[in-house]
Amino acid sequence: MVRLLGIIKVLAILGWDYYLLFIVFGDGVIAAVVTSAIALYVWLGGYLSLFKEGAVRSDRLTAYDRDRLNESRGQLIADVKHTSSVNLSGLKIYLIPGDDDMQATAYGANCVSISRGLFENACSVTLNAVLAHEASHIISFDPEFNRAFFCSVTLLIAALSLMSAASVVIVFLIFILLGSFSSWMGFFLFRGSTKVVRGAFGVVQKLIVVSYRSVIGLISRRAEYRSDRYACTLGYGLQLAHFLEAAGREAPRQLTLTEVLYRSHPPTQLRVARLQEQINNEKRNTYGNTVN
Repeated sequence: MVRLLGIIKVLAILGWDYYLLFIVFGDGVIAAVVTSAIALYVWLGGYLSLFKEGAVRSDRLTAYDRDRLNESRGQLIADVKHTSSVNLSGLKIYLIPGDDDMQATAYGANCVSISRGLFENACSVTLNAVLAHEASHIISFDPEFNRAFFCSVTLLIAALSLMSAASVVIVFLIFILLGSFSSWMGFFLFRGSTKVVRGAFGVVQKLIVVSYRSVIGLISRRAEYRSDRYACTLGYGLQLAHFLEAAGREAPRQLTLTEVLYRSHPPTQLRVARLQEQINNEKRNTYGNTVN
């Protein structure tokens, strides 16, 4: 059911893209072709990010590293199958050799990466806890949704840019027809009019970008909390909380575009607090007493 809902939300965004393209071009074929290209990026775009980050698939690692990741992968597949009946046998795990941060990322298409920093500093159970969190993103199609949403906003901004350029041309033609370029005053009026038009569209574009950041941030935070709960359901709540506390000590830095798409996280202390609350609730349900 969760996977179906994930597919539906991605298809809804792609449907909106087709509608917007059809309005802009007025041609169903063009809209379908461009939407198909977007759908291809939504489906396989994670591979581009993996290539950009120099990711290495687990079956191409040394025997020790490959065996360790395969062990975690097998345990995760079994845990997910037992808890939610979801088959993740197609899961592919990648290692980011040049990333010393302690982090993991879900890219969609059953692809998950872990950093060298996480791989070298986390025990097997902690590694499984982080992978369980990322598995929730894979099951819910969160990476695909983020890419689809990003494409929609990009299309909307591009459409506004075209409208802005078209408006300037219309203003130019109006001034030509009215003979307003016969004097310097007409020329300055034309320049002022074009600045107003471009400025108005620029303000709208900035509002869209700000709204996109706010909305994608809210969506990402909800997805992170949900994935934390899922890892806790699989029995890794305590290990995930410890990992978050350890990883949260790293110095904050400016997020890249890839991190905005895939790693927009709520404050660590809030995630840990919610995990602890869920752990305590599960203990109360199991043992029937209050756990402090």
